[in-house]
Amino acid sequence: MHQDAFDDMGGRFEARLRDHRTVVRSTKTREGEISLSSAVAVLEARFDFKVLDRLHQPSFVGIERATSEGSKIYLIYEIVNLKPTHFQMLGMDVSLPKTVRLEFLTKINESWGESEETWLDIVAVPTGYSLALEGGEPRFTKTSLIPLVGSTVRLLSNHTVRRFLCVDEGVPIGDLIGFDMPLTVDIETMVRYHAGVFGFTGSGKSNLTSYLIRKAVEVIPDLKVVVFDVAGEYSIHLLDLIADRGKVFSTEDFQGDVSNFLNAQAIPETLEKRLPESLLKEKIKGMFEANRIQKLATEDSLEHKIDLNFILTALSDIYESGRAGGISANLKLKEIVEHLIEEKGYDRNSDLAELKEEDLEYLIQTLQELVDTAPDRSSLKTDLTSILDYLNKLSKSKSKEAEETTVKAITTSTLANQLLKTDQPLINILYIPEPDEARLIAAKLINTILLIKKTRGARKKILMVLDEAQEFIPDRAVKPDYSDISNRAVEALLRQGRKYRAHCWLSTQRVAHLNVNAIQQLHSYFVSTLPRLYDRIVIADAFSLSYDILEKTTELDTGQWLFVSYKATKQKSVPAFIQSPNNEDILIANLGVK
Repeated sequence: MHQDAFDDMGGRFEARLRDHRTVVRSTKTREGEISLSSAVAVLEARFDFKVLDRLHQPSFVGIERATSEGSKIYLIYEIVNLKPTHFQMLGMDVSLPKTVRLEFLTKINESWGESEETWLDIVAVPTGYSLALEGGEPRFTKTSLIPLVGSTVRLLSNHTVRRFLCVDEGVPIGDLIGFDMPLTVDIETMVRYHAGVFGFTGSGKSNLTSYLIRKAVEVIPDLKVVVFDVAGEYSIHLLDLIADRGKVFSTEDFQGDVSNFLNAQAIPETLEKRLPESLLKEKIKGMFEANRIQKLATEDSLEHKIDLNFILTALSDIYESGRAGGISANLKLKEIVEHLIEEKGYDRNSDLAELKEEDLEYLIQTLQELVDTAPDRSSLKTDLTSILDYLNKLSKSKSKEAEETTVKAITTSTLANQLLKTDQPLINILYIPEPDEARLIAAKLINTILLIKKTRGARKKILMVLDEAQEFIPDRAVKPDYSDISNRAVEALLRQGRKYRAHCWLSTQRVAHLNVNAIQQLHSYFVSTLPRLYDRIVIADAFSLSYDILEKTTELDTGQWLFVSYKATKQKSVPAFIQSPNNEDILIANLGVK
């Protein structure tokens, strides 16, 4: 009966439960202390080299458990750590003389696999599911039962793991590491309930996201995709699709110059070596000729409606709240009032865009002096830095001469309406390298699309992908750089979008700097290497995930991911480690490069 459900590795795998306990971890964050508790099972297995090598790969086990009804089930746990142990290791200490230690170590080394005094300590965490065998076939049920010490432990077979995780006739998103099989999911559900891709620089976020976009438009025929691309990566990653069924919109004016466009894109070194430059230029030239690269207007997005009173009020609030740097803020407040209002004649309601260049430079210099003397990590420094970023951008735009262009730019409102039409290209890349512009345009586009869908009942499915998501939904949002309105817009999309067929995917390397309320709306997520403990803790807390599982992500290589989904896998919320397909291979093949 157990032949297909379990894999004893030819009689080599023999294990029992030795201990079951709850582990609590705590760490301090900017919002306070986070405490995480998780159940951990310690298994003891007979030492065997083949078992040791196998368990270095992701594995699931079933811990035998009798129930009150007299039936037998298996509680499914996922292995997260293992340690070869020798009995004499337990009594060895550095306080022993060196000759004695060497004798111990020599005996230990010679005993692996040859002595009953060696075994494997295995740490595993619960998946929250039990396995029952009905006619030899596995049946899975959610459970909160805990196992009993001394229980027999069995290794789940590939057949059982496939039945446990893989959606029948689903879309493959990668190969399950350790099982030599694809993990298939319900990609429509992954789109409908939002998803996130979290990983450090070089982990392959844009590569994976591009692959997932490919599969989404392949399976969902009426889906439109909009990618907010700050770094300039997706126009190349999805070049084969865009050249035929897509479009690139940019706040940059390339003036039809192929070289200008390519110079603005971030092309991975691995792809540069495989894609001939002549082919790239040919494809981009064709896109210009087919009007697939279009200017995105900024004149309706950079509306300077922040007045002088905004800055004066901010300084006054800092002083009255008693925060660090408050006295300095109050002194600068008086200086600004005397110079700009009493001497220069400006009004408190004067738009900052109306200030003369010399007066704008005075304001920048004055606030910069305050920032330079502010305590590190103070809210004063944070708030004023954002205001200064806005003022510097405003100063740059005032001093820059307006460039005449014959290119007709599309406005955000027009783009929103076009995206909901049936004849609009399926994949739309919005390349907006300036973060402030990107935030404001994203907010306007999202809000307009939601409004159209609410008022006109537009049923077209649309997926919005926010690359570098920390730019759009930071945990600390302020008005001058538009992060406040982009935060509200993305939150509205994540909270309300599903009922209007408007969906969202996020991709970022800086999880700790995200709006937690927003990321908690994600139902599927991919996690790769995140070196910072704080980032891993935030994910574990936000998604109620065992920290021991997240700790395994530090061992992942490029293209390897921890995937968890509340909706898109066969059983919900079961962590699985996958090797994602290489989007570059697909791109190269589709472009006909040999």
